[in-house]
Amino acid sequence: MPSHFRGVYKFFALSILSTSWFKLQWERLPGHADDFPLQSRIYHFVCLATIAAMLYVLFYSISVQMVAYALVTAILIPLQIFLFYMSLFRNRTALSMKIYILIIHGFFFVGYRLGAGIAGSTLLSFCIVYFLSMSILPRKEYALLTIVNLGTVAALLVAEFNDPGFVLARFTDRSEHFIDIASTYAVNIILMLVGLGFILRNYTQERDKAEERAMLLDDLHEEKARLISVISHDYHTPLTALKNYLNVLEKYELSGDELRTLTTEMRHSIVNTQSLLKNLLDMTKEATEPADTANRTTFPVLHTVDQTLKVYADIARSTGQALNVTIPEKLVINSNPHLFAIVIRNLINNAVKFSGPDAIICFSYEDQNPDHLFCIADSGPGIPDLKQKEITESWEHTHRNVSRSGAMGLVLARKYAAALGGQLSFETEVGKGTTFTLKIPRN
Repeated sequence: MPSHFRGVYKFFALSILSTSWFKLQWERLPGHADDFPLQSRIYHFVCLATIAAMLYVLFYSISVQMVAYALVTAILIPLQIFLFYMSLFRNRTALSMKIYILIIHGFFFVGYRLGAGIAGSTLLSFCIVYFLSMSILPRKEYALLTIVNLGTVAALLVAEFNDPGFVLARFTDRSEHFIDIASTYAVNIILMLVGLGFILRNYTQERDKAEERAMLLDDLHEEKARLISVISHDYHTPLTALKNYLNVLEKYELSGDELRTLTTEMRHSIVNTQSLLKNLLDMTKEATEPADTANRTTFPVLHTVDQTLKVYADIARSTGQALNVTIPEKLVINSNPHLFAIVIRNLINNAVKFSGPDAIICFSYEDQNPDHLFCIADSGPGIPDLKQKEITESWEHTHRNVSRSGAMGLVLARKYAAALGGQLSFETEVGKGTTFTLKIPRN
């Protein structure tokens, strides 16, 4: 092949290497960040870069009729692909790396003898070999890599100096010499550019992930502190009430009305504590068995929440509240009855707990095809703006299990409403009450 045709061929090959399609494939092939550590992904990239460089050497050797060089390259390409396979699919990255270092130095050792020796471009290739090898090895092995690389180059130079016949092939003309040097230099520069770009880009991604994990950890610590505070407060209240109750019984003679009042307060406190305990157990279960809609079944609504309605109707009655239920007796829906019951329990508990004395609480249903619409409305004081914001923020941060206001039940209700494939929302007006709406799809 004439020299000027070889120059056109090399220019075309370098153009292909720099196309966006080729870069896109190289970004995908090294593996996903969730599946491989950064060092493994860099090694996979180096394997791909080496395969691409060997393909270039193969076609160039054929074009200049360097048959022996082309044959060696053709033998090593499948071996290099196998090393890539070992690391990517067999998780033998460390072994694959060591074999790669030996093979790539051996390849260019042979290339030096078949590629015009010191007059050729192989010494430039040893520089890119050193760069690629250094990018995949741990720092503690840099010294050994440097000794191997410099020792190999020194051995080749000494061998050729002492015996010019050590080099088996020479350039036939000056144009071939210049084309070989120029193209190899260009390939090395492109490989270093793309390689550094890959390393820096992935390093930046890893750094960003580390920062995100640190922020998430801070949020989890904050949530843990809030959760402990809520638990401490909610468990302290019934224990204190029980202690005071026992002290009163010990010191005073109580009338029947006074005894009933104290007993009602104790029962109310215990029900709230039981609700907190159930939520904690549900959160623990969610951590080991994430909520989903896999256990969908057809169930009667009133039967599913019957126990909840009885308990909270008694609590509401004891504080002068009224719990009105306007759910059709024969209403049947297809969903997860366990999750549905948890959502309704928390919404009714929230209404009874915060709507105040003499409030009216309504649990109603509306058929809004294609959805079921359940509403828990109260005529209480409403939710202040600050607490509305805190509830909304806790709903937006899905990793939280408790809001800044301590509304653990509302956060859990929101999560389980989403697990049912539905939506939970609320409307409130200060002084006029609050309405929570649960929308569940029919199918």
